[in-house]
Parts: sequence; structure tokens; C-alpha cells
Amino acid sequence: MKSLLRQYLPALALTALLAGVAWWADEWPGVRHLGPLATALLLGLLWRAVHRPPAHWETGIGFVAKRLLRWGIILLGVRLNLALVVEAGPHILLIDLTVIVVGLSWISWLGRRFGLDPVLAMLIAVDSSICGGSATMAAAPVLRAKDHEVALVIPLCSLLGTGLMLGYTLLQHAHPVSAPHYGMMVGSTLHEVAQVVAAVTPFPDTIEIGMVAKLTRVVFLVPVVAVLGWIFTRRRAQAGEAKGAVAQKTPKPWFVLGFLLVGIGNTLALHFFPVERAGIASLDGAVLNGAAFLMAMAMAAMGLQTDFARLRENGPRAFGTAILGWAGVATLAGLEIWLLG
Repeated sequence: MKSLLRQYLPALALTALLAGVAWWADEWPGVRHLGPLATALLLGLLWRAVHRPPAHWETGIGFVAKRLLRWGIILLGVRLNLALVVEAGPHILLIDLTVIVVGLSWISWLGRRFGLDPVLAMLIAVDSSICGGSATMAAAPVLRAKDHEVALVIPLCSLLGTGLMLGYTLLQHAHPVSAPHYGMMVGSTLHEVAQVVAAVTPFPDTIEIGMVAKLTRVVFLVPVVAVLGWIFTRRRAQAGEAKGAVAQKTPKPWFVLGFLLVGIGNTLALHFFPVERAGIASLDGAVLNGAAFLMAMAMAAMGLQTDFARLRENGPRAFGTAILGWAGVATLAGLEIWLLG
């Protein structure tokens, strides 16, 4: 019992502390749009640089980085309202599907051309095409991504998305376009839900369409993770056969099924109990905060496990992939929005 406490309790306490600091710092003007996940990861990296955790903490840190992460993703399902997909209409669905399919294929291809490992390239594609850090963390287990790859992608894409969010807002003030065009462009191309909220809030007429476009992309997280798991499992199996090795099985993404089931339950509750909608929304907010805190703890744990040398090795190529990949997808989305009127 003492051995278990010695392994797990310090790691739980430290990651909870770093997640709490990230949560508190999220109110600061310079940090707010970065998000608590990226902030927690950066704090974990900083802690490791100053004082590397003892070796006997590794089991507990690994538990936080993997097990608590999965519970956070499951609880994140309260963000889903599947009725939005039904109500979105064919144009929003078509644009979002284009962004996801083209983004996954184009950005991952671009990353491989830049010399990145296929898994790292796909993590950047998932982050940019679906819903930022949450999607990256959901896809990482089925891709068998290493902690240092996740630790590179999430803050990099978060910083990129924050810059793009500010750029969108400034452009709309200086050279405004119609509310539907702006809302669709923001919702279909920005990385994080929080970035979309920040970009549409100054323009009230764009809020609804921007959020529907973004949350429709979030819904597609489940099938995307399932398909990616199948594709990468086949690739590993074929590589194992080619080398005469026994391919390891990829862990089944049951936590993604849990994410979907929580979303279905939330959708049904909102549909069948309209009178209690305010109470359900309040409960959803509390659960969402709990999910975000667990995921922030997991990000802090990943930062504590990450080797800086690996970040420096792939950083420039990963950034080039992220920004050029996003530019291609955004250009296509803008053209599609213009053509569909």
C-alpha cells in the first residue's frame, strides 16, 4: 500500500497542482486564448526543465497521462449535441466534411514530405482538421503516438490557432464580410472551440453559424478516430509481415465509444426534457469543467515525460506543416463557402 501511494500520490498531486495553475492562468489576458490544456503542458515541460521528477514517480505520471486522459475524453462527450448535425443543413455538413477529409489527407501528406514521422504528421492533421488538442489526445492512443509527439503538436497548433483567431477578428473589423460567410469560415477552419468562441463573440450575428460549424466538426471525431485506428493497424500489420515480425495489436478506442455514448445521452436529455434544459446545461458545464481538468492533468503529465531534444528536432518542420497545411485547407474552405453562397 505504501509503495502504491509512493508511486501514485506525488504524481497526482503535482499534475493536479500544474493543472490548477493552468486553470487559474487561463484568466490572464496573455494566456486566455492559449487554453488550459496547452498551458498545463507547457508548465509540465517547464517543471521538468527545472527539476526532473524522481524515477519512482514515472508509474504515477504515466497513469495520469493515459488513464485520466481517457476519462477526461469520455466526459468531454457532454459537449456534443448530435441534433446540431441534423439541423445544420447540407451546406455546413459538406464544408465540414471537406475540411476534415482534405485536411487529414493533405496535411498528413505534407508532413511526410517534410520528413516527419507519419504518426506525427497525422497528429498535426487531426488537430487542424477537427477540434484541436482534444482531437489530438483522442487520436494519440490509436495512432500509438509518443508523448513527445503530442507535447509538440498541441501547444504548436494552439499557438497557431490563437494567432489565426486574432487575425480573423482584425480582418472582420477592417474588411467585414457577411455574417454567414464569416461564421462558416471561422467555425470550419479554426482549431479549438474556445478560439471559435473568441472569434465570433465580437460579431453577434455570426455566433450561431460559427458554433454549429465547429461543433459539427467535433461530432466527426468519433468516426475519424475509428477509421484512423483501422488504417494504422493495417499499416503496422503489413510492416510486421514484411519484416517477419509479429505486429502488436492497437488498443481499442473504447474511450471514444464512451465519448459518443455520453454525447448521445446528452442529446436525448436536451430533446426529451426541454423544460429542464437550463439545469442540464448547468450540469453539462460542471462535467465539462471536470473533463477539462482531468485532461489538463494529463497534459501536465505528458510535459513531465517529454524530452526537449525531441521537440527541437521536429519543431521547425512541424510548424511548417501546420501553417502550410492550414493555409491549403482554409483556401479550399473559403472557395467552397463562396461557391455555395
